Amino acid sequence: MAVKLTNTSQGNVKLLAPAYSDIVIEAEGIPANILGLYNVKYIMYLFINNFGVMIKLKAPLDSNNKALFRISSILQDYTQTDKRGYDIDNIYSRHQGNQMLNSNHSVHTIDEFCRNRSNLNSCIALGGYEYSTTPSGEIIEPDASINTDVQFLFLNSVAQHKDGYSSQDFSDYLLNSNMKKFLSVFSSEQNIQMGQYHTIGFLNGEHHEVSQVSNIQIRAYDINDNIVDTLLVANTDINGGAVYPQDLYTIDGAVSPPTPRTNKGLLYFGCGTKNLTNTGFNFQNATYYIVTAVHAGSAASQGYRFNIVGADCKGYETIRLAFLNSLGAWDYYNFTKKSTRSTQINKSVMKQNYGEIPYYSTTALGNLLQKDYYNQGTYDGGTRVFNVNATETIEANTDFVNEEEAAILEELFLSPDVYMQTGDIFEPVVINETEYVKQTSANDMLKQYIITIEKGHNKRVQRL
Repeated sequence: MAVKLTNTSQGNVKLLAPAYSDIVIEAEGIPANILGLYNVKYIMYLFINNFGVMIKLKAPLDSNNKALFRISSILQDYTQTDKRGYDIDNIYSRHQGNQMLNSNHSVHTIDEFCRNRSNLNSCIALGGYEYSTTPSGEIIEPDASINTDVQFLFLNSVAQHKDGYSSQDFSDYLLNSNMKKFLSVFSSEQNIQMGQYHTIGFLNGEHHEVSQVSNIQIRAYDINDNIVDTLLVANTDINGGAVYPQDLYTIDGAVSPPTPRTNKGLLYFGCGTKNLTNTGFNFQNATYYIVTAVHAGSAASQGYRFNIVGADCKGYETIRLAFLNSLGAWDYYNFTKKSTRSTQINKSVMKQNYGEIPYYSTTALGNLLQKDYYNQGTYDGGTRVFNVNATETIEANTDFVNEEEAAILEELFLSPDVYMQTGDIFEPVVINETEYVKQTSANDMLKQYIITIEKGHNKRVQRL
């Protein structure tokens, strides 16, 4: 009798799971003649991205001669939402037409598509057991069992405990109809300004349902809803994407080193005004545009509308943030009202001696001429700064927002990975708020939020 492993997750979650959720594997089936021996334990081998990583786990038997393996904390170590462009296996993302190979760029500034590096991963588990024939005898491990249905994909997303076990079903995000969604916490409409970057993440390939995207379509409209420009970007290797992969568990062995196909199973597309301008899209007279996933000439997703708006009429600086959302991709938000920049300066000081021996007086001629052997200037010594830490913070304000937009801001407040756009540059920042007050339209009507942003890198200052 072979050991049997069972994924205790329910429904589609046992096929595609958030890494930040409860993922529990049940083991049973150690033969009866082994149960009466010594040091009996279940063994489980986890293989991440086929055989790219192997992890061996052990668990003691419970009163029912079974064991549970909680593996989510392990899987979380192998998933991360992408920050950089893609440059593996001769597949490159591009920025302003330049490949990642030659022009390093962030994922936010891609021209067309970009594959994921380690956001989506596969997990396969094999079960076995070990024992010894005496209390201190040699540990024996028979061949591992392959009698298991534990094979699933996982990504860098979150399912909340309050929602219940196996709650995050990604069926709504598998693109095969005009009702399906990108990996975004926004609904189908948001604001953007000219010169701003934006990406959308989406699932691609044979998951527990088909998610097949052959093209991304962009249609721009003027104030009278007339089309001013259209663009159809093919989801192909040459554009940084990936043609529909049927088997996401397979390793592509034709390249060296072999690469898991999961890099094709989650893609990013650059759809901001700046991303599209870099590819030659014409926004002249456009007031909004719609982004839609397309396959075989039909919509594979709902259309996402981007309203092109200007900066605040009072001249306030727009603060644009990119943040990791709970679905494992990027979302973006503009703070358009008054912002205040300040720099916190911490100085380390020392008391420096003064006076010196002039060089000339140390020479034979200087000594012969009895030149001064000691001198000092008013600029010498005293209390000096030998190190400066300068941290820039920004206090930014939203416009008055409704309840739906406030829920999006909650994701921003909670996000562990946030970046601020300045031109073509995305730099890490930390949201310093320690409290988020949820507002509801019934009680609070419209509400304005204030957020404090601390830049991730200190300003560089010379040392003494």
